[in-house]
Amino acid sequence: MAQKQTAYDDIPYSSHPFPQSHPDRLAAVAKLFGLNAPAVEDCRVLELGCSMGGNLIAMAQKYPGARFVGIDASSRQISEGWKVVDVLHLKNIELKQLDILDVNDTLGEFDYVVCHGVYSWVPATVQSKLLDLCKRHLSATGVAYMSYNTYPGWHVRGIVRDMMLYRGLQFNDPAVRLAQAKSLVEFVAKSSPSTDDPYRKLLQGELDVITRSDDYYLHHDHLEENNHPVYFHEFARRLGVNGLQYLGEADFSTMVSTNFAPDIAKTLHDLGAHDILQMEQYMDFVRCRYFRQTLVCHSAVRLNRQLNSVLVKSLLLSSQATPEAPAAAAEPSELQTFRTPGGRGITCRSPITKHALRALQEHWPASVPFQELFGSCKSAGATDDEFLANEILACMAAGVVEWRISPDPFTAKVTHKPTTTPSARLQAAQGTRVTNLRGETVTLDDLHCSVLRHLEGKQDVPELTKTILKFLTEGGHQLRRESDNAVVTDPAEMRELLGTAMEKILQNLAAKALLMRDR
Repeated sequence: MAQKQTAYDDIPYSSHPFPQSHPDRLAAVAKLFGLNAPAVEDCRVLELGCSMGGNLIAMAQKYPGARFVGIDASSRQISEGWKVVDVLHLKNIELKQLDILDVNDTLGEFDYVVCHGVYSWVPATVQSKLLDLCKRHLSATGVAYMSYNTYPGWHVRGIVRDMMLYRGLQFNDPAVRLAQAKSLVEFVAKSSPSTDDPYRKLLQGELDVITRSDDYYLHHDHLEENNHPVYFHEFARRLGVNGLQYLGEADFSTMVSTNFAPDIAKTLHDLGAHDILQMEQYMDFVRCRYFRQTLVCHSAVRLNRQLNSVLVKSLLLSSQATPEAPAAAAEPSELQTFRTPGGRGITCRSPITKHALRALQEHWPASVPFQELFGSCKSAGATDDEFLANEILACMAAGVVEWRISPDPFTAKVTHKPTTTPSARLQAAQGTRVTNLRGETVTLDDLHCSVLRHLEGKQDVPELTKTILKFLTEGGHQLRRESDNAVVTDPAEMRELLGTAMEKILQNLAAKALLMRDR
């Protein structure tokens, strides 16, 4: 019987990691609420709607002792995924071309189930099947991740989608369809006689989103036949009917009402203090939220919503936050704001908290055990680990401090014979976007890619420098002077420049979590 063609066979969805869906993140969030999820080092992971396996492949390399299964209805995407799996010689991952409605109990049990970008984009029958699969195939203390479009935000975005569908469906060619749909939104956004018109502002904001989005995303989000957002309270009710319950969000900081202005936080607390589901829905109304990344577990699991400092003392902590003002400019007792590159921030008064955040930033991207961090804070006057634990918990709630429960799979220091993952070497040979060991996509320049593709753990830095020099002299890449950006062709000058630059390049790769720690 011929395989059914899907929209993703015609226009494949880009396949890359979603670090917020990785089992180490899911286990870390689950621990906050009293659920000790299975250890990630030897866990079993199922991804429903895995595309080409980009998300699972990153996990499979990270945890060679774990097992990964991906399912997708698109034969083209599964075929492309297997090509990468075969090249990387991964033995702990399996990709299956299978319609979700055809999945049966022979699939087995999994500790983590990932369903990113599927639930809102399928008919109601498939949505019900997805929840049923989570119930049937999730282990007793397992965690499922499901992302979906939500209201009220999609009431706004839906106006633009309806507009794009009306125009786009008049054309058969996908590229023309999308171009015409985008041009209509641009036309309408500019048609209001007043720049202060609320409708024009709304459309202009959505037009900015469309302009920044990839074509494949717009095809499957704005021009797909199925796009069924739900209110959070509706989704939570569906979980209950299927023997599941709301655990939390992949981004814990979105669950914390105190991240709003004090007057808003007070009203939210008054409205939903005794019911987390109501609180989450009220916060969605305030944010006009349009997308969620929700974690789910079995209804039988007893959760503990009372966060406490005892938990923090068992965690591995990391932070990229830096002070907005130089350390020398701030008195020890003055307020100082620390902010992440993504814009998350927290204002601190305690010298101990400031010292802790600076210490974590210095170790970035590596994680630091809480007790080790407390030890370093003694020089700033720390005598009670309880105080520091509560301060760190506040930083976690603000999205300024990350936490893990399993050791980092990467090293923040350059090892004797540096090595990276096989997929990073493969990606570096194909382009400038590579996946690091935090499950993130990072962009490198050509020289960093040239070095990365040679990191097999077989050469020390001097040997590696010789290899890269040979690669450059044979035309593998152009080396340029920093002073005038001129191409260096003289072998002696090339050797001198590279000898100076190699250690810095390797340190940069370590800072981007691209170097594996010794196993």
